[in-house]
This record gives sequence, C-alpha cells and structure tokens, in this order.
Amino acid sequence: MLLVIGWLYRLQILNGFTILAGDRYDGVISTTILEHWYNVFRGQSNWAEVGYFHPYTRVIAQTDAYFILGVLYTPFRLLGFDQFISAELVNMIMKAIGFIAAYVMCRRVFAFSFYGALLAAALFTLSNGMTVHSSRSQLSTVALAPVMVILFWHAYHAMISDQVRRLRKYGILSALLFGAWCLTCFYAAWFFSFFMLVLLIVAAVRGGRSGLIIAWGHISRHYLSLVLILTVTLLAMVPFLYAYLPKAQESGVRNYSEALMYAVPLENVLQVGNENLYLGKLYNDVLLDIQPDYKPQHEYYNTGFAIVLFGLFLLGAFHIYRHRRENRMFLLVCIMFASLISWMLTLKWHGYSLWYLPFHFIPGGRALRVVAAYHIFVALPIIVIAVRYLTSLKLPRLVVMIIAAVLIVEEFNTPGLGLDRKAELARIDVPVNPPAACKVFYTSAWDNQNTLAGPADIYAHNVSAMLIAQQLSMPTVNGVASFQPPDWDFAKPQKPDYDARVASYASKHQLTGLCKFDLDDKTWSVVPQTAIRRAPRDINFFKKSEWTGGISEISGMSGEEAWGAWSNDDVVQMEFTEPLPSRFELHISAQAFAHNIGKPFLISFGKKAANDIIESAASGQLILNADPESRVITIDNPGKESTISIRVPQPVSPAELGATDTRRLGIGIHALTIEPVNAKITTTK
Repeated sequence: MLLVIGWLYRLQILNGFTILAGDRYDGVISTTILEHWYNVFRGQSNWAEVGYFHPYTRVIAQTDAYFILGVLYTPFRLLGFDQFISAELVNMIMKAIGFIAAYVMCRRVFAFSFYGALLAAALFTLSNGMTVHSSRSQLSTVALAPVMVILFWHAYHAMISDQVRRLRKYGILSALLFGAWCLTCFYAAWFFSFFMLVLLIVAAVRGGRSGLIIAWGHISRHYLSLVLILTVTLLAMVPFLYAYLPKAQESGVRNYSEALMYAVPLENVLQVGNENLYLGKLYNDVLLDIQPDYKPQHEYYNTGFAIVLFGLFLLGAFHIYRHRRENRMFLLVCIMFASLISWMLTLKWHGYSLWYLPFHFIPGGRALRVVAAYHIFVALPIIVIAVRYLTSLKLPRLVVMIIAAVLIVEEFNTPGLGLDRKAELARIDVPVNPPAACKVFYTSAWDNQNTLAGPADIYAHNVSAMLIAQQLSMPTVNGVASFQPPDWDFAKPQKPDYDARVASYASKHQLTGLCKFDLDDKTWSVVPQTAIRRAPRDINFFKKSEWTGGISEISGMSGEEAWGAWSNDDVVQMEFTEPLPSRFELHISAQAFAHNIGKPFLISFGKKAANDIIESAASGQLILNADPESRVITIDNPGKESTISIRVPQPVSPAELGATDTRRLGIGIHALTIEPVNAKITTTK
C-alpha cells in the first residue's frame, strides 16, 4: 500500500508538496468546500451555506458537498497544515482506504489468495481513470465502494443465518455510509446504486422462481430489521435531499444531449490518455493511423481501461459464463453480467447510446452529465474478474508474476500537477481586515486576467473570492460551480460594466454593506449604497437611440459573440434601467434556429413570470427565418413597464441535431433598439 501511494504521489513528495494535483481553478474550488467543513465543525458556519453566491441559500448543493472528505480534512487543519496540503493529504487517505477495503473485500467476499488480493487492491488504487482525474478529489470516494460491498456482504450473511443483531448492525452502518456518501459525491454514490440495481435484476433473473421464493423467505423473516435499515437510510439521506432537491428545481437538471456528449465512443474504451506512461502515446498513434480525424471529445476522454486488464476481464467473463451453472459461481456470474450490462449502457455509437434508459428511468439519472466517469467506478468489478481469472490459471509462478507486473505498469500515469501551493496561498492572502461596514464582498479582476489561458474569465477571480470568503467568514456574491444561480453574471470582470453588473445584482437582492476587494492591491473599498442601483450593462447587440435607457439585467441568453448572441432558455428577459417609453418601436434584427424557423416568438412587455407570457393586448409576435432579418414592432406601454420578454417556441441544442454544442438555442439577436414614438396615445393596440 505504501509503495502504491508513494508512486501515485511521488512528484508531490519530491517537490516538497509545493506543486499539487489539479490546477488553480478546480483545485481551489474543492479546497474551498473542504475549508467550509472545517469551519462547520468549528461552529463558525451553517453546513448548507458555503459563503459564495450570496444571498442564495443551500449553496452546498451547487456542486458536490465533500462531507466525508471534510471529516478527514479537519484534523489536518487543526494540526496546523495549510488548506492545500490538508486537501492533498485527504486524497492520500482516501487512496489508503480504497486499498485496504479492496484487499479485505477480495479476501473475505471473493476468497482471493493473499497475493491475488494484494494485486487487485494495487490495481484498484492505481486505476488509470482515477489517477488522471485525481484533481477531482470527490471522485476519489470510489474507494468507498469496496467498503459498502463488505458491509452488504456481512448484512446478507447475517440475514440468511438469522443473526438479527448482526444484520441490523451492518445494515445500519451501510445506510449511514451511503447517506454520507451522497453528501460527498453524488456521482460515485449513484454509480454504486446503479450497479447494485443491475446486479439485483441479474440475480433475480438468474435465480428464477425458486430463487425468488428463497429470497422472499429470508425477507419475510427479517422484514422488521429491513424496515429499520430502510428507515435509517431515508433519515441518512435527509441532509442530501434537504440541500439538493430545491437546487434541482432552481437550477434544473441536465439535458440528455449533455449526457450523450459524455457517453463513451467505442474508440475510447481502451483510451487511457496521453498521461499514461506506456500505453497512452502508443494507443493514440495507432488510433490516428486507423482514424486520422480522431479527436478527444471532452476532458473525460481518458477514462478507458488498460488493454491487458480489459483482455483478462473479457477472458474471465467468458470463463465465468462457461461455468455459470455451478452454484459456487452464482455471485460471480451476477457480477460479470452486471458489469457488462451497466458498462455497455455507457457506450455511444453514431450518436446513439443506451444511456437513454438510466438517464430517463432511474431516479437521479438526470442529474448526471459525465457518463464516462462510470469507467472509474466499474473498474472495481472489472479488476476483480480479471485478477480472479489470472490467479485461477495453471501457469508457472514466474509467468503469473510477469503478467501481474504488466498489469501494474500499464496503470502508471503522470499525474497532472498544476496547483502552485505557495502562489495560491499568496493569492488568498488578506493582509488588511475589511472595513467594519463590510457585510458581503466581491473581488476585482486580476491584473493579468486578460492574459491567462483557459476559462480564466470565469474562474480566476471567482475561485479566489470563494476561498477568501472561507478565511474571513464573510459571504461573497462571486462564485462558480456546476450549476450557477439563474442571475449569476460575474464572468469577464475586466469588462467596464463588471461593477455595474454587481451593483445591479446587489440592488435586485437588496444587499447592504457591499465591499470590493482588489485582488492585486489587497485593498478594500466600501460600495456606497447609492451606487447599488440598476446600472446599464454593456450589451453589444443593444444599440443606443434618443431613448437614454439601457439594459440592466438579461437572462436566457448565451455569452455574446462578435455578431450578437443566441438565446439559451425557454424565455429571454431583458430588464431596462428605466421605464420604457409610453409608446415606442422595437427595432430588432434576429434569426431563428432549427425547429424555431417560421414559428411565432411571443413578445411580452412587463415584469411577469416567464410561464405567464401569453399573447395579450400588450404583446406581439415575431416570426423569423434562418437568416438575419429586421423587424419593427410598435408598442403602446401606458403602464411604463421596464421589462421585455421573448418566449422561444422550441429551444433545441445543436447536440440534439448531431453537433456538440449543448446550448438550447432559439433566437439569435444581432441588434435591438428602442425608438420612442411621440404621437399621443388614443387607443391601446
């Protein structure tokens, strides 16, 4: 175990833990959430409020909650380790838990030999998919899967041997662990549940009528214990449901097109990525010879299986199938079929995938986007079957040792180290206390934010604000997560309207005590309450006229492009800095996308709920073609409304049409102008 963990963290150990796994974005986000739990356990924070996206509540549910990792993180912080070293030590602890649990599981559940169990534990801990994504520390909780298997195994044997107290003990422990797991990494917990569901279905089919009768006999004898375990499970899930269900309603769930994009194309089954020391470049060179236009589709393209391991798994699966009628093989047969079936559901061929079934019909499936991450979980049963097959062969010991060495070596990777610990500590250093008037803050852009590579416009200042908020125990309006609040608009802080966007947000949420922290100068400034008002946004497609108003808030739109912007929701809403003229012409140059061509876009004036937009005396229609067209709509506005809403008839993503863009497009706005009409209003049109 020490050799395996030492290999995985060799670079961090050699550099004195100065450069760590991950980068200055995701690494800081995960450390922020861990620091939040440290504050919670010290009584300084509410567990569901992480201090960013203020004043939104239950913000812990905007991404994974890291609860178990936070429990492991807190002792290191209490011992004086800084945030980033503590986070890295937590990852090492999770690796140790996974190694020990996999070893114990193989010995007790599958009766492996000592060396076979060691090999399986080493392969599970070194697993390619987890290693190349080690910066996502929440995924490291796949290490809890063998722990759950051990608890289930003990509970099952207690049930069939009528040991009531033992059944309740292990059943309740597994229930509590599962609840905590959901509040740590929903992906990993859901994948485990998904696999167990498929396993139970396979077991029911394999057991037939007689097996179901036997199972019902055990259940009926212990139904009170099982009801108790189920009750504890539901209670253990309460914190997770409390935080995440409202957020699912607020932020929505994934579109199937997003999940489909992250399904696994056949060429990625063995794609271990260029980070793999021995197979990565070789496999990609061969793949490019066969498929010259091959390009990785997303950041999780490299969760594939090492070729020798996968080959042994297939041979082991065939061997198990040949002996499927033997009673001793029942569990292995079920695991083999569950592994194959659940894994095959993740595959994608010519834009189609059977993942449609779990996405639409298994609770929680719609919350998942990165289907390819299932490879990280299903590696465990694949390793079990592969190692069992290898150790069952009547081969000379030397040959077995050579194959075992190959299995180990083909999992060797170069971990992605990109988080400069000392630089990050300097970034979040706050040498001067905020003024007493400060109750909530936002940050400036970094001076060099224009020159940073990657998604710096979104992440660089926001992640610093998140961790600073933890240090100060002061909330920030900044933040970035898997799901953003509906009116979040704090990307591109170097644009001249950034302060106006923050002021508009503060006005909308009636914030007081707002301050700005300059990240480079490390200085504070109090934002006067008079400045927190509706301020004009810098919207390129909005063209000025003699009317002096501007757009203060806009929702339902994608980021601006050189020509304008696409809608990205069912409704586009634009709120203006002042009431619209009592009579005006709406000049708009726009185009429709795909299914929306030739269909009416309903335009409503007045601040109302999006679902209430209907054609009325105060609304109009806009019918567009695929190419940009100019339209003029004359509007009477006696109520001096200040909001325009456009309902999109049928938003559709390019991904649903075979491309990769997952935005739900409808109308593309090139230009929009408000022209007052000074004629006296005699009728309402």
